[in-house]
Amino acid sequence: MATVPFSESSDIFQRGMPTRYTHRLLNPYIYEPSIPAAIIGAIIFPLVSAFIIYQYFRYRSWFFWAAIIGVLMYTIGFICRIVSALDVHADLPFLISFLMILLAPSFLAAACYTAFSRVVWFSCPTEMLRFRVLWCFPRWITPTFVIFDLLSFVIQFIGASLISKSYDDDSSRDRSIEESEKKVGSGRILLVLGLIMQMSCFASFAVIAIRYAQMSKKWRNEDLGDWKMWRKLNWMINIAAGLITLRAIYRTMEIPHDKSTGLAYLQSHEWCFWTFDALPILITLITIMIFHPGRYLPRTFTGFKLNKNVAIMQKDELRPWSVVGGESIELGLREYKPEDFGRGRTARSGAGVQSTTV
Repeated sequence: MATVPFSESSDIFQRGMPTRYTHRLLNPYIYEPSIPAAIIGAIIFPLVSAFIIYQYFRYRSWFFWAAIIGVLMYTIGFICRIVSALDVHADLPFLISFLMILLAPSFLAAACYTAFSRVVWFSCPTEMLRFRVLWCFPRWITPTFVIFDLLSFVIQFIGASLISKSYDDDSSRDRSIEESEKKVGSGRILLVLGLIMQMSCFASFAVIAIRYAQMSKKWRNEDLGDWKMWRKLNWMINIAAGLITLRAIYRTMEIPHDKSTGLAYLQSHEWCFWTFDALPILITLITIMIFHPGRYLPRTFTGFKLNKNVAIMQKDELRPWSVVGGESIELGLREYKPEDFGRGRTARSGAGVQSTTV
């Protein structure tokens, strides 16, 4: 059979093949991107992100900075996605969208790690702050998980950059991100390794966080606010942990692992991206928006750096006297608010405590 020149083959495709198939050979996607879906994503994600940024300054939750980076990356990613969907021939919007949406969850995970650390230091009785009880070292919760998370981010970034460079340097008309992943073995391996590391780290964290939520029910007589404060925040962290882990599993499975295998269906159908990547992250962002840490933690615990000695001192002052003194008197829970902390000394009484401003 004679070889048909590309220009002629293009005419044949245009005459004999569906438009969707023709476009597939001309854009970086393996599918025809949905413009309505891209428009919805470019509206919803920036709006939710803007509200989370507003809450960040409203509640002065400076420790939650990683979440701000994550939502900004998602905002950029989904805005670029609609630009890319409108013009599939433009390389730069596609590559920016690909990198931003792929890497942003690393910062959301880091935000969950720091939030969990503040929850532990706020809610855990001082005498329980040890490895045997928590399955992790209290002072090293944030550094340990964040370091592994950032390491996985760097590995993913290097792998994704190699794949992106391969796509950008490829002059063939049938190029796609899938083909680039297949051609750049080192980039694919690094990307999968980074995703597996992130997934393993966050899954381990989820086990610790869920266990803490269950174990802490034993301390309800000495809770500082109980359901009115930190427990809702703790469940927000658990929900986010599960959703981000689900998204990491999807991303790991949808990348071709060699030239002939990989779950190609996940990459070649857009609904999989919106269902297993965008939707879990959107629910995560909405959960963060509803149960923002700044609404449930006192100002002492929302600064960029936590003074653990001061935190313990304030917590012990507000805990009922019978608990601190080792007695087993059952006390009714006082519904504390974040404003009750850090405003002065407390006066104890046999039935509970009252906060007085100095």
